Amino acid sequence: MVDVCYLVPGVGLPSKEKERRERVANELTPGHVDVTVVEADGPGPTSIESAVEEYWCVVGSMKTAHRIEDEFDALVIGCFGDPGSRALRELLTIPVVGPAEATIHTAAMISDRFSWLTILDETMPMSHEQAHEHHLSERCVSVRSVDAPVEEIDHGDDDLVERMVREGKAAVEEDGAEALFPGCMSLSFAQRNKEIEERVGVPFLDPASIALEQAASWARHGISQSSKTYPEPKFEKLGDLLGGAPAAAGDD
Repeated sequence: MVDVCYLVPGVGLPSKEKERRERVANELTPGHVDVTVVEADGPGPTSIESAVEEYWCVVGSMKTAHRIEDEFDALVIGCFGDPGSRALRELLTIPVVGPAEATIHTAAMISDRFSWLTILDETMPMSHEQAHEHHLSERCVSVRSVDAPVEEIDHGDDDLVERMVREGKAAVEEDGAEALFPGCMSLSFAQRNKEIEERVGVPFLDPASIALEQAASWARHGISQSSKTYPEPKFEKLGDLLGGAPAAAGDD
C-alpha cells in the first residue's frame, strides 16, 4: 500500500468538503493507494488567490509536512499554485508533487499548444508566470478566467460548467489550444472534467488525478527529488520555525 498525503495549504476547509475530496481522491487512485487529505496548520488563508496568500500558507505547510512525513510515502500540494514546492522538497525526503507542474508538463506532452482556465482575472498573471517558470510559456497560448472565487466553487454548479465550456471552446477556436486544464484544485475536484472534455473537443486534463497518480508512481518506484537540486536545509538555523527544534537528518 502506498500512502499519499494530499496537503491543503489553506485553512478552514469544511469537514464535508474534506471528506468528499478524500473520497474522490481515493476513487481517482484505485488499487494499492490510500490518500489522506490533511489541512495545513494555521494560521493561513482560507483560499489562495494571490501571491501574498501563497507565501502566507507556506510556513503552515512546512510545519505540517515536517510533522507528518513519517506517516506517508509521498505528498501532493493541494493547490494549483504549487506553493512552497521548492521548500517542501528541501525539507522532505519523500517525493513532493505539485499539481500545476505535473499538469503543465503533461499538457505539453500530449499537445503542441495548450490553455488553462484560471479562477479569476486577478490570478491570470500568476498563471502566466507559472508557465514561464516551467519553460513552457511559448506552448501556453492563453489563460482564461471563469470568474469563480475559490470559496464559491460548488461541484454541482452547472453555471460554472457552462462558463468553463464557453471559455474552453474560445481557447480552442480562437487561441488554437489543443489541450486544456483547470488551473485550480477546487475546479479539478468539482470532477466535471469528462463532461467538459466531451463538449470542448480536446483533452481536458484533471490535475487531481495526474498529481495523485504521479505521487503514487514515484513512491512505488523509489523516485524522489534530488538532494543536489533540493539540498537539505540547515535545521539548526530554523529555531522553532517548524514547531520545535527538529533533529538533524539521521539523528535518533
